[in-house]
Amino acid sequence: MIQCFIGRTLPCVRRWYAQVFTLLLISSLTASAQEDFKPKFGNIDKAALEMTAYPGDSTAEAVYLYDFGEVYFKYDTYRGFSMVMKCWARIKILKESALDRASVSIPFVDGSNVERRETIEEIRGSTYNLESGQVVGTPLDRKSIKRERPAEGRGMVNFNLPNVKKGSVIEYTYERTTPINVSDRPDPWSFQGSIPMKWSEFRITIPDYLVYNTHMSGYIPLDISEQERVPVNVGVTKLDGHGVAYRFAVKDSPAFVNEPYITTPSDYISKISFELSTIAVPGEMIKNYSQTWENVDKSLNDMSWFGGELRKSSHLKPARQEIAAASADPLERMNLAYAYIQQHMKWNGNNGLASADGVKKAFDNKQGNVSAINLSLISLLRELDIECNPVVLSTRSHGRVREQIPLMEIFNYVIASVEINGKEYLLDATQRYARPGMLPERALNGLGRLLPRNGRGRFIEVKPQESDSKLEIVTASIDPDKGILKGSYNISYGGYEALRWREKYSTEPDDKYHVDLKSGLPEWKFENIVVKNKVESLADAVGVNCDFVFEDQNASEDLFYFNPVMTGGWKANPLKSSDRIYPLDLTTGISSSYIGNFSLPAGYVLVDPPKAEVILLPEKAGRFSYQVRQVENVIQVHSTLLVNRTNFSSEEYHDVKEFFERAVKKHSEPLVIRKSTASK
Repeated sequence: MIQCFIGRTLPCVRRWYAQVFTLLLISSLTASAQEDFKPKFGNIDKAALEMTAYPGDSTAEAVYLYDFGEVYFKYDTYRGFSMVMKCWARIKILKESALDRASVSIPFVDGSNVERRETIEEIRGSTYNLESGQVVGTPLDRKSIKRERPAEGRGMVNFNLPNVKKGSVIEYTYERTTPINVSDRPDPWSFQGSIPMKWSEFRITIPDYLVYNTHMSGYIPLDISEQERVPVNVGVTKLDGHGVAYRFAVKDSPAFVNEPYITTPSDYISKISFELSTIAVPGEMIKNYSQTWENVDKSLNDMSWFGGELRKSSHLKPARQEIAAASADPLERMNLAYAYIQQHMKWNGNNGLASADGVKKAFDNKQGNVSAINLSLISLLRELDIECNPVVLSTRSHGRVREQIPLMEIFNYVIASVEINGKEYLLDATQRYARPGMLPERALNGLGRLLPRNGRGRFIEVKPQESDSKLEIVTASIDPDKGILKGSYNISYGGYEALRWREKYSTEPDDKYHVDLKSGLPEWKFENIVVKNKVESLADAVGVNCDFVFEDQNASEDLFYFNPVMTGGWKANPLKSSDRIYPLDLTTGISSSYIGNFSLPAGYVLVDPPKAEVILLPEKAGRFSYQVRQVENVIQVHSTLLVNRTNFSSEEYHDVKEFFERAVKKHSEPLVIRKSTASK
């Protein structure tokens, strides 16, 4: 029996040790009996139906009153070893916008045979409403349950709960049976969702011979963390025995809000996930499935689609000969090789560690995914006798790399690392208008793993070398009597601002940018728009020069009001929430400057110029300065906002929010120009 169990190609079967949870969940609290919640299916509290708004979040369109999942293991002769997941959801509908939550779709794997096919069974559900003060339930009609196969190997169970309206409570439950050959681990359990959760609970019972490691992530602590030794019956005597039953719960979990300055929601949502460790059947076998980073490094190096591609470079010899003849300096060779691949190959928008058709074919076709382009770059640099190695990483939308979880599948991107005279350069040739060393924002996600040709791999920080940089200068004369400002407007786009500008406009006709500039400042009349350094020198800023006229229809004879930060000012605070439990990730630093010089005609003065102001973030992380002064007949305005750090903790949130708020306030203050008494 054990041989049959093992013979079903277990990719990974796991158990997790209590010690692991003791370390991971050290901040968790065990709920007292008075705080516990163990409802019965179909028993709906009348108060839940009378609720018109959720006290914890008055804006919520719905709330999970109960979100429950339980996993146990079983064995049968048809499917072999399987996991059974029981799901139970109870949801209060507070707004009509949440009525679609009564339409439930459950995806499952629909493999070619029973050992590779999930089943969805034991589907039950009801909708509950108050009628004449009484709780009335309308059960799910089993005839309404539909099973579909939208694609090869994929299935879907769909059903609609009946009689749902604003104020209803819907409840449903089902069981999913997953053979180990379909998935070797329980799905991660999230204690947060798009709506608040009054109670979210996960249970799992693990036989002693299955070894799982787990990882608790997110920013909401557990309210319940319990474990208990229990008898385990999986359906076959030789595998029965004992195990550990675990119970985890979070109460009053807020809805996850996709706030500004985050990577991807999965990096922040509180959840438990599972990773490979060991199968240890007494008297039969002990086998480790857990990986180390050294295993991951070796696997990538041995893979024909990754390390194998770096051992094929004959197609690059003409390029090597051309670059080698042009320069013997390693840094110049690096720049030439980077520019060659950057211009020769077009990125098709796809990520991944493997090229679909191989690196050589992508090179010949002059386009490919990130792997095809950057592995070509690495091979070319190695051909030029430059120390260059791949760095695998995870993009911001894919999720952060966690050092404590060695997994190959967390990586979906590759860049190049070059070392010349002790200095490291990180290169990505997928962006045609980026200078060497400037990585795309999607790749700025904390850690990458460098894989040398010889020796052990190591983690490196993948940090931006540039900021969002923009300098705007307005030089104008004011005619208060007519309410007209007339002058010149100059913009300098640097860093990632320049990169975004070039990606959007460099291949477009000049009129495209002209139209966008005018639509952004509809009150201005533009003339003589000139763009400099469109793509000629990627290391330098893009420059825009133009003339403009602005007319204020509300100007009076003696008083003239205007906002001196005529463009580029901070109009709104990007941080809206009053509190935040998640850290801030700005991706890049910020460098935003504005200079205004406004000439006044004789007889006019600036009334009550605002005081100069300087606002600092703690530890020199940022600086905002604003100054207005009149020198003879010229009003001079200087504003600079710098943010040097890209990451801030939740404890620093209020400082950063206030920093931006003060900038918004100063940039919205108007100036008053008055005709002096002596000139009247």
